[in-house]
This record gives sequence, C-alpha cells and structure tokens, in this order.
Amino acid sequence: MNDALSRLRKLAEADALLRKLEGRLADLHREEEHLRARLAAEDEAWARRQEAHRALRRAATDRSAEVDDTDAKIRLYSRKLEHDILPYKEMEYLREQVTFLRARLDELTEEALRLMAEAEEDERRLQLDREEHLARRRKLEEELSAVARRREETLGERAEARTRREALHGDVPPHLRAAYDRLLSAGNPVVPVQGGSCGGCHLRLAETTLEKVKADREVVTCEHCSRFLYWPS
Repeated sequence: MNDALSRLRKLAEADALLRKLEGRLADLHREEEHLRARLAAEDEAWARRQEAHRALRRAATDRSAEVDDTDAKIRLYSRKLEHDILPYKEMEYLREQVTFLRARLDELTEEALRLMAEAEEDERRLQLDREEHLARRRKLEEELSAVARRREETLGERAEARTRREALHGDVPPHLRAAYDRLLSAGNPVVPVQGGSCGGCHLRLAETTLEKVKADREVVTCEHCSRFLYWPS
C-alpha cells in the first residue's frame, strides 16, 4: 500500500477508536445516571417506609392517650355523681356519659393494644428492612464506583488516543488532510472497495477507478462521495 494511503488509513483507525471511546463514555454516563436514579429511588422508598412506621407509632400513642383521656373523664364524671349535688338533668347526662364512655373505653383499649402490638411487630420488621435497604444501597454504590473507575480508565484511553490521533493527523500530506477533514463529519473518510462498489456510499465504481485502487500506486477517491478507497486484503 502506498505511503500516503497507509497514513490515511491509520488516521481513520485512530478516529474510529476515538468514536468508539466517545460512545463508551456516553454509555457510562447513562449507566451512572441510571444508577443514581435507582439510588435516589431506594432512599425515597426507605424514607417512606420509616414514615409509615412513625405513623403507626403515632397512631398507637394517640390511641393510648385517648384511652387515658377517656378514663380520666369517667373518673371525673363518677366523682361528680358520687360527691356533688347536681340537678336531675345533669345527673342523667353524666350517667349516660359514663355508660357511653365505659363502652368506648373498652373499644379504645382494645384498639390501643392492637396498635401497640402492630407497632412492636413492625419495629422488628423495620430492622430487617433496614438491613436489606443498606445492602441494596451498598450494592448500588459499589456499581457506581465501578462505573466511575471505568469512566476514568476510558478518559485516560481517550486522552492517549487523541494524542496519537494528532500525531497521525500531522503525518498526512496537507492536501489530503484537508480533504480528509471535510469528509470526517460524514463518517469514515477511508473505506474499502466492496464487490466493485464504494464501501462508504455503496455506489458502483467505474472500472478505471477499480483498476487504480487495485494497482495501489496512488491515492484514489470515489467518484460519487470523494471518500478515499483501498483494496481489501
């Protein structure tokens, strides 16, 4: 292969490697964002779990306080009935209240005991949930650290590839370099002949073009897309 075309191919390979590394960095960035979103969701779920437990605790505490308040009212009303001189209507009202509150007290006591038992059981489950949450969180953080390491490694590879690419770019003759740079935005500027067609635009090449490429005595371009051509070995 003639020297100029060889330099062009090496430059194209360097650019292909850079594109690959850029793609890998984009993939790693998406993976990192996905893991961070999962980590945030895990923390939000744990916060909701803790709040649910606190709500259960508050319900049990509130019901116990209601039991105490109801019991205090029964005692107060009973003392009034036993020791105070009251009008008949007020006495009837207090007796009705005592009867109602005693029935209500039984219901509240049963509910308070049930809520307290549920809160205690939920406390035990919460400890298990905490351990599972921390295990999932550690795993996600480890995956994030692994992605960060791969990203740093890839950034180092990209820096080396860029340095090598610049050196190869400078080795290409100026007139070919300018043409190469114009073609680069459309994809690979250096392509093989494939079955008598250009490996870039896939259009049929003239026989004279094919002969020149096969002879390998000069740099030949596609008459359709201007890409540099080489004969596949």
